[in-house]
Amino acid sequence: MNNKNCFDFLRFFFAANILLAHLCELSQNSNLAFLSYFSNAIIGVKGFFIISGFLVAKSFVNTPSLKQYFIKRAKRILPAYIVVILFSTAIFAFFSSYSFLDYFADSSVYKYLGWNLVFLNFVHPCLPGLFDNNLLCSVNGALWTLKIEEGFYIVLPLIFYAIKKTRMPLFILGTLYVLSLVYWFIMNDYLNMPVLAKQLPGYLSYFVMGIFMFLNFEFVMKNKIILLLSSVVVLTGYYFSGLPLDFLYPAAFGLIIIIAAYNLSFLNNFGKYGDFTYGLYIYHFPIIQLFRQYNLFEKYNPFLMSFAVILITFFFAIMSWFFVEKRFLDRFKNNNKKQIPTIC
Repeated sequence: MNNKNCFDFLRFFFAANILLAHLCELSQNSNLAFLSYFSNAIIGVKGFFIISGFLVAKSFVNTPSLKQYFIKRAKRILPAYIVVILFSTAIFAFFSSYSFLDYFADSSVYKYLGWNLVFLNFVHPCLPGLFDNNLLCSVNGALWTLKIEEGFYIVLPLIFYAIKKTRMPLFILGTLYVLSLVYWFIMNDYLNMPVLAKQLPGYLSYFVMGIFMFLNFEFVMKNKIILLLSSVVVLTGYYFSGLPLDFLYPAAFGLIIIIAAYNLSFLNNFGKYGDFTYGLYIYHFPIIQLFRQYNLFEKYNPFLMSFAVILITFFFAIMSWFFVEKRFLDRFKNNNKKQIPTIC
C-alpha cells in the first residue's frame, strides 16, 4: 500500500467544514446563514469516521500487540482531550457570571469535570454562569463524537477477531454495515430519537466502510474509475432525486474519500508542518460560544468576528499540536516498526 496520501488535507477539510457549520448555527447571526449552504457538521463527522476506520485498521494490523495498539490510540486522543477539558474549566471561571470563588464552589464545575473526563459529555455539558442565553449552554458540544471514536477503537479488535475466526470478512463487515443502518433508521425515522441514532451503532457503517476499504485497497485502486463514477451517481441521486439510496450512502461516500486520498497527489504534503485538525476540532466550539455570550457577532461586523474565531481557533490548534499532541506521539514514534501482514 502506498503511504503517500492526502488524509491530512481531508481531515482538515472536514474539521473546517464542522467549524463553519457550528459558526453558522451557534452565532445566531442571519448574516452568516449562507454558511449552511456549503458546510454540514454531520457530513464532516461521517467523513472523519470513514477515515478513522481506514487508518485505525491499518494501525491495528501494523501493531505487534493489542496492548501497543491501545496505547497508541490512547496517546492520540487522551492528552489533548484532557487538556481542553481542564483548560476550559479553569479559563471560563473568568468569563462566568458567578464570582471566581462561587464558580469553583459550585458542584456543577466538578460534575462537568468528572463526566467530561470520562467522555460522557451529554450527562453534564454546561458550566455555571456560562452561555445561559446562547442557543446551547454546552461548553463544547463537538466532543460528543470522541466517545464514539473511543468506542470504535475498542470494537475494531473484536471485528478483526471475528474476521480471523470466520475467514469471512465480507460477511462480517456487511452484517455490521446493514445492522448499523437498520439501527439508524429505527431510531431516527421511526422512533424519532435522533440523539440516540447518532450514537456508536448508528455511525458504525461509516467506520466499517473504512475498514472494508483498507482490507480491499488494491481492488478499490484497480477499479477506482468505475467505483468513483458509481459513487458520484449514488450521491447525486441521494441528494437530488429523492430515490431511497440511504443504504448505499456510507459506501459511496467512503469510496470517494479513500480514492481521493490516494489520487490527489498535489495535496500529499499538506500536513508537513503539523497536524492541526484535532486541535481545530476540540477548540472551535467553546470559542464560538464565548463570542456569542458577549454578542460579538451582533455588536461588530459578523464576518470580522468569524475571522477572529477562526484565527483564535487556529492559534489553540497549533499550540495543542506542538505542546501537547506531538510530544506524546514522538515519545512512542519508534514503537511501531514491526509490520504485520493483513489477515484477509
